[in-house]
Amino acid sequence: MRLPLVAALLLVLAACQPLPHPFEDSRPPPNSPLMTPPDSAGIVVLPVTGAPGATARDLADAMATALQDSDIPASTTARNRGSYVLQGKATTKGQADGKMQVTIAWEMSGPDGKATGQQQASTVMTASAWQDGGAGITNLVNPAAPELAKLIQSNVPAPVPGSDPLIAVRQATGAPGDGGQALATAMSAALRQAQVSLADFPGAVPNFIVEVAVGITPPSAGKQKVSINWTLNKPDGSQIGQVKQENNVDAGSLDKVWGLTAYDAANAAASGITALIDEAKRAALHAS
Repeated sequence: MRLPLVAALLLVLAACQPLPHPFEDSRPPPNSPLMTPPDSAGIVVLPVTGAPGATARDLADAMATALQDSDIPASTTARNRGSYVLQGKATTKGQADGKMQVTIAWEMSGPDGKATGQQQASTVMTASAWQDGGAGITNLVNPAAPELAKLIQSNVPAPVPGSDPLIAVRQATGAPGDGGQALATAMSAALRQAQVSLADFPGAVPNFIVEVAVGITPPSAGKQKVSINWTLNKPDGSQIGQVKQENNVDAGSLDKVWGLTAYDAANAAASGITALIDEAKRAALHAS
């Protein structure tokens, strides 16, 4: 279940003037580039047709993970009206040595249902591995995922490291399921979309650090309250400010896979984080 974000607060530097509240109904301002970047819609990956049941699902899961590694919101369960749909179709051909050649044609469709692109991947594997979803299935995913990601990635130019502060995003603490990594990946993608330089290369020394703390209450009447606190800190641990989000979700809905919920939260919070970064930069200039 996606998390429709509600109440959010932005706490700013005590020594500076308060910033305008960056959220309206917990979403970025209407003119914010975070509202409608091409890759914010995300991709829902369907089970692969022509594959055994377990393998069909394993392939979809592996493709969703590979797309997330390319900073694309991808899920096998969550979708909305703006989602792209990725469907794989498998064909097999027996070989003389008893193994089989497996080919998957991955086809992407836009929100309107029209095909936007296709990629193929092929590998040779044993029949048992194909039935059981063995390790060889990654060869049917990894070569195609980067090219499929390009179909919906925006053409925002990459920031030049050194000209702007470098930002590190830490894994979330307290999040159930895969939320720790999912929230960090989603915020990294949202900040990159906003042309913020990330400290994600060897030897990078961050100027600021985004830390994420998640709190979730015990189930009550089928619901749980989830709070997400995004904190911008200096490397010495001193706090610059926070973006806070809170809402009720169906009990247990985030126990395993966060999917697009993580991207909803990060996209809504990213404009607040970038505002804090800008405020910290201004404060540093005034202090120098």
